[in-house]
Amino acid sequence: MMAFELDSRLLLSHPLGDATQDMGHQPDWLLLCAVIVLLMQAGFMCVESGLVREKNSISVAVKNLADLLVSVASFWVIGFSIMFGSTVLGLFGVGLWLPDFASSDSLAAFFVFQAVFCGTATTIVSGAVAERMRFHGYLISCVCISALIYPIVGHWVWASGINGMSAGWLEALGFRDFAGSTVVHSVGGWAALASCIVIGPRMGRFQKSGPPREIQPSNLTLAYLGAFILFFGWFGFNCGSTFTASSEIAPVAVNTLLGACFGGLAAMLLSSFREGVPDPRSIINGLLGGLVGITASGSMIDPKSAALIGAISGVVVLLADLLLIRLKVDDAVGAIAVHGFCGAWGTIALALFIRADELAPGLSRWDFLAVQAFGVLATFGFVFVGTYLLLRTVGVFYQLRVDPETERLGLNVAEHKASSRLLDLAVSMDAASRMRKLDPSCKVQPEYGTAIGDLVDSYNKMVDHICHDQSALAEATERAESLTAILDDSPNEIVIVHADSGQVFSLNRGARTNLQWDEDEFSELTFDSIFETEFGELKQFRLSAFDDQTGFTQQSATAVRKDGSTYPASISVQHAEFLGNEVLVVLAVDMTSQADLKERLHAAEKMEAVGQLAAGIAHEINTPLQCMSGNIEFLQDFQENVQKTLQLLVENKSDDAEIQEITNKLNSDRWERLLGESDAAIADTQESISRVVQIVGAMRVLSHPGQSGKANTSVNEVLRNSVAISRGRWKYAAEMELELCEAEPNIDCHANELSQVFCNLFVNAADAIGEKNEVSSSSELGRILVTSSLKDDGVLITVGDTGNGMPESVRRRCFDQFYTTKPVGKGTGQGLSIAYQIIVKRHGGTIDIASEDGVGTEFQIWVPTDDSDKAVERTAKSSKMPREQAVGVTAV
Repeated sequence: MMAFELDSRLLLSHPLGDATQDMGHQPDWLLLCAVIVLLMQAGFMCVESGLVREKNSISVAVKNLADLLVSVASFWVIGFSIMFGSTVLGLFGVGLWLPDFASSDSLAAFFVFQAVFCGTATTIVSGAVAERMRFHGYLISCVCISALIYPIVGHWVWASGINGMSAGWLEALGFRDFAGSTVVHSVGGWAALASCIVIGPRMGRFQKSGPPREIQPSNLTLAYLGAFILFFGWFGFNCGSTFTASSEIAPVAVNTLLGACFGGLAAMLLSSFREGVPDPRSIINGLLGGLVGITASGSMIDPKSAALIGAISGVVVLLADLLLIRLKVDDAVGAIAVHGFCGAWGTIALALFIRADELAPGLSRWDFLAVQAFGVLATFGFVFVGTYLLLRTVGVFYQLRVDPETERLGLNVAEHKASSRLLDLAVSMDAASRMRKLDPSCKVQPEYGTAIGDLVDSYNKMVDHICHDQSALAEATERAESLTAILDDSPNEIVIVHADSGQVFSLNRGARTNLQWDEDEFSELTFDSIFETEFGELKQFRLSAFDDQTGFTQQSATAVRKDGSTYPASISVQHAEFLGNEVLVVLAVDMTSQADLKERLHAAEKMEAVGQLAAGIAHEINTPLQCMSGNIEFLQDFQENVQKTLQLLVENKSDDAEIQEITNKLNSDRWERLLGESDAAIADTQESISRVVQIVGAMRVLSHPGQSGKANTSVNEVLRNSVAISRGRWKYAAEMELELCEAEPNIDCHANELSQVFCNLFVNAADAIGEKNEVSSSSELGRILVTSSLKDDGVLITVGDTGNGMPESVRRRCFDQFYTTKPVGKGTGQGLSIAYQIIVKRHGGTIDIASEDGVGTEFQIWVPTDDSDKAVERTAKSSKMPREQAVGVTAV
């Protein structure tokens, strides 16, 4: 039977075989089903727009409408002739160019029905190549598919549909495809596969190493609406392929319904087994895969077989998707797995499950299976290779893929100038997050009376405040730099050294010039390496030469240059306290020139007064500089919080609830208070600088910022700094007591992060004490006790308070992200969650809580003193253990 002969029974059993010369089908029925199938285009649009990112959703919708227009036009001009014209060796048809249907209602209805089938095959590609294919390049591919690829395959299988006489070569072999599992869906799926390979994956989808990045859909609700529309439209797709409203419709509808439902159920169960929860996208694609799989069978199978074909289709979808990911083929919506693979499976499944009475005479089931498999392979080879070569050829003359910047911005705006206020806000925030300094150009055009408008208004106000604060801070910094320049340019040689170790903190320009040391070299110098005195080392010099009454001395010394040469010098030395360190302020005068000896002696007489003045300067400027340092740290923390808020807004740009929450936060009293405090900090800093400028003989202040990376750091020093930083928050509620380890333990750590943890605990302790006093109407200060000690190759830090404590329900959840017991606007619920990440994840330590409701709380933090990177690695290896083993929660 495998010969190019057309069996008469085969023609009658084929879905198009009833269409004879006078088109013996019902035009009204065909037109009704055609309109239902046309509705599937809306379903495809909803599914694809919902499964891609919002910045590309409009582009996908436009492509779905455009490909329908192009496919119908191309099919009428040439595709219908190639598919149903007089056959040429069973390969393609001729003779029906630009057909006129005025003489035949049946033929007109038949064309409409076939045209929407062509549109369905063509639109499958749009979802697969979404987010990176140029609009006009996509239209070119639509023309190729609807005018050539689809009609040729359709002729192979359905050529007899118009007159019952012509037959394609696959049809003549006995190949059968009821409503197009292969002719429609596999054609679209294999064309999508070739298109995805030609244009490549989306930016960032696949990495050189590691798993592929998941790109989240913009609107799953819209995608599910599309799935329902497709489910509905598929009944027109399959039932309409009977061509008459006959008794054959009901079995087709039953099989369609069962195939879809069992496909969705199979995908739901399999995704739940793999991921622990049912994956929404897998359910949609499992449903559609079941519909595609059952499309080849029609009424030729029983309902049990339909359910089994659908269930296997749901599994095929998920397995094919995994295969494509492994091959790094980026299908944005899963169209290849749904239409290509499930279409092939459904076509082969027809041979496995077809009822015996439906088999062609003389054709065994195994012969039929071979024909079906051969037809699937032939279709794949022609469609995939043909589409690939056509797109490669087009790509030589026209760039099919958008450029990287367009892909990053999104095709909605880049290709269609279609934007939204939310998208404008997201783009603006993205630009702001990458700026070193905010600019008013980041503001967004306001929109009044909407939730997005309120968010835009809050964002614009925030930008205004930050820009104002930045300007004030820049002005204060400029004044401070001017003061530093004056001190640095002083002709006097000024050297500041540590009082005990003698390490050089700073050399002004005069000292650097005379001593020949560069600015980046003096950190290695000491007092003893620069000055030689009759007392030997600095320690003896201090003990022998200083007057305890005045703390000041003037001595002769020998100054040593970098090249080893020396010169006589007269030095005036004064004790001072500077930023928490006891220092020596050394003013040196070169005594080399004998001709100027008399004048230098006169200068030496003045040196004592100058030295005393310098000492007074060191004492006087210490307090305002401490104030300036604290204000700047506060402003830095404030700006970091603002940047974090900006980043949070960028990552959550489509959830109305999250947007409202952020808007409430920005409009809260606490936010307004922070803005006010930042203005006060600027004003305070400016006042402090003004005080320093007014001091006669001002001296240079050297700041040593802490490293942001991991460094060997004193835990006690971090605790002291944290106490100072947070003083403004706890001093009105509690007295701070420090009982720190005398050994001054050092660890390799991220000091800034540990300081963040401690500051957070101090503030929480103060808030707990304040809440307790508010309930009891007490004004008595509470107590915060901070201790440090060595324990088990690590440092144990405890922070205890006399606040209101925590009940067990709170203790169990206090480390959960966003969990807080504070009123709205008073806390974000992230402080202790971040503390857990810093202590356990970043430093390999532990954090325990001991608390009693109404009595107080104590946090116990242990950080290892060995290599913290190894400790973190150990923690990562044991990350599968219950969280309670890393975070203790204990009731006192």
